[in-house]
Parts: sequence; C-alpha cells; structure tokens
Amino acid sequence: MFPVRSGICALLVISFSAQAEISEQEGKEACAKVPQYARNGEQAYKAKNYAKAYDAFADQVIWSESCGLGDTALATAYNNIALTLIRQKEYRQAQAWLKLMPNDPKSVYNLGLIKDKLAALPKFTSLTGEYWQYAGGTAWNTLTLKAGKTADEYQADYMGYYFGLMGAWMGPNTGEFSAPVRLKQGKGVIAVRDGAIANCDIALSVTPDVAELKTDQPEECGFGHNVDANGEFVRIK
Repeated sequence: MFPVRSGICALLVISFSAQAEISEQEGKEACAKVPQYARNGEQAYKAKNYAKAYDAFADQVIWSESCGLGDTALATAYNNIALTLIRQKEYRQAQAWLKLMPNDPKSVYNLGLIKDKLAALPKFTSLTGEYWQYAGGTAWNTLTLKAGKTADEYQADYMGYYFGLMGAWMGPNTGEFSAPVRLKQGKGVIAVRDGAIANCDIALSVTPDVAELKTDQPEECGFGHNVDANGEFVRIK
C-alpha cells in the first residue's frame, strides 16, 4: 500500500548545482530522505494518526515532485495522501488527489473503493462552494464562491500558488483576489481592481461541480511571479 523506493539519488533529474542557494550535494541529501517520509507516513497511518500521516506523505509528495522522481513515485505519493483523506471521510478531496494521475493502477483501485461513498454524498445544487486546482507542492489553487445580496451576485475569493525549482526550499509564489461577480447562466467576468496593483478581468464559467477561470494577462492581476487564474477547478465542498 505504501511502496518505498530505493536508490532515489540515482533518479535525481534536477541539477541543484544550477541554483546558487542550494548545492548539488544538499539537493541529493534532501532527495534521499523521501523513503523516510514514506515510512513515517506508513507508521502514522497504521497507528490511525491520519493527520500526522498526511503531513509525512505531504513531504513525500513535495520532494518526489521537486526531485523529479517520475510518474510511479508521484502516483504512490498522491495515493498515500488520498488514503489518509479516505480514512477521514474526506471523499471529494481524496478523489481530487487520485484524479491527478487517474490511470495509475493504484489510483484506479482507490477510486473504485470510494465510488459508492462519492455517489452517496449530497449533490451540489448551488454554485456557492470551494473549487480546487492542483498547483504542485501539495498546494491547491482555490476558488471560493459565496452568495451575494441578490440571486445572481456572488463574492469570488481566490488564492493561487506557483512552485518553481526552489519551491521545496523557499515555498511558493502566491497571488490572490477577492471581488464580486454577477453570473448569468453560470457565466460572468470577475473584475479585479486594486488601484495601481491590479487591473484585470477574469472570465468565470461555473456549474455546481466544476469552475473554469480564464485570464489572458495574469500579470495585470497583481499576482506573484508565474501565478495565474486559468483552467479547470473541481468542486470539493
């Protein structure tokens, strides 16, 4: 259930020596810790300490991504996090993790395990809620829609992330906005305005299950470097 890979340093594909802050040796040492993160997570999982297991598996994910360990290692790490969420009955969040690599045999199996659980959950009937898009480094770009004063008015709150090559050490770049939006048949434009900092329009198309954002000039939104608000988001609550 929680495979641990050996020989991780040999699989390192990112040259940390290209980064002035981190030496190649430091990079290899960091990547060599991935199997221990997996073992720590497995131990906590078996002890039914799922919050602690999640944290350990999150380290497994972050460093598996940063060290370029490949699809099999990533699918294992994503599935490990999903299993902790399943145990905590967070089935929609677990599904979001499993659908990052849906064709991996582990993902297929675990998606099958929660199929009935997901079907039994109440259906979303309004547009208000939280929508997720994976940003890497265990972070999810998050769009939250809240009801406004009238039936077609909403408040859109967004938090976005970008993980660069140094993201595992330095953390992500971030960007956010909070703005009203009027929706007609699930479509509208979020006008992000904040004086000289932000001046952009973000197209929003949303159903009770999926949201899509599109902006052609994210740099005009005042976001951090390489942060944007584009693509599909899945509803998780």
